[in-house]
Amino acid sequence: MQPTSDALRAWFKSVQPLCAELFNAAHVMCGNYDMAEYAMRSAILDVWLQNTSGGMGFRERLRGALRREAFAAALSEDGRSAEFNWPGIGDAPDDSPVSAQLRQEDVEMQRLVMLRHGCGISLRAIGRLTGLTQGQVSAGLKRFEARCRRRLPTQNRTKAEALITRQAKRILSRNGPNVPQPGQVYRAFEAEAGAARSSGFPVWRIAGSLLLGLMALLCAGAFWLFAVLVQPV
Repeated sequence: MQPTSDALRAWFKSVQPLCAELFNAAHVMCGNYDMAEYAMRSAILDVWLQNTSGGMGFRERLRGALRREAFAAALSEDGRSAEFNWPGIGDAPDDSPVSAQLRQEDVEMQRLVMLRHGCGISLRAIGRLTGLTQGQVSAGLKRFEARCRRRLPTQNRTKAEALITRQAKRILSRNGPNVPQPGQVYRAFEAEAGAARSSGFPVWRIAGSLLLGLMALLCAGAFWLFAVLVQPV
């Protein structure tokens, strides 16, 4: 059954407030605008195909799907060869000490901060995206935190990490001129959702899940039989 435009539009209303954050997160992860746009669209479609509607956990499902799709895009052959065109944070949203320090950093350091504190990605995963070792990532972030701490009032210096995270998330949520407009995102989603339903993708998805479950049961049975056969008499 084909989804109606009204049903798709109603579902997309729950996604729209997160479009800027999803794209910005994908852009900093992929480093390339086109790959980021592709990852965002793929994440939205993936969550829709799960028949997930707005409510508790919906935003986290979208963010989780976005991370998976952005990593897959960034580490693909096309992603590795794509031009790096993430522009950095631009004008930070306020004049806080964290923003002031972040504006003084080069794009590479800004990306490390946004990946770690904005996207919540592990040091190891950041290393995979940036080509740095985990030690290099950790050392760079510690140096940035130390520089921020020196800028902060004495009473706030113990909160430096939390303040950096808060500011990074604010930057990710900004709807700047480079962020695709919601109408543009919706039109792409509507076309892809219709194509996915027409191709019967959800049916194959369910069949694949059932096949994996059956294989797991067969493996468990084989392991049990082996354990019985090798028991001493």
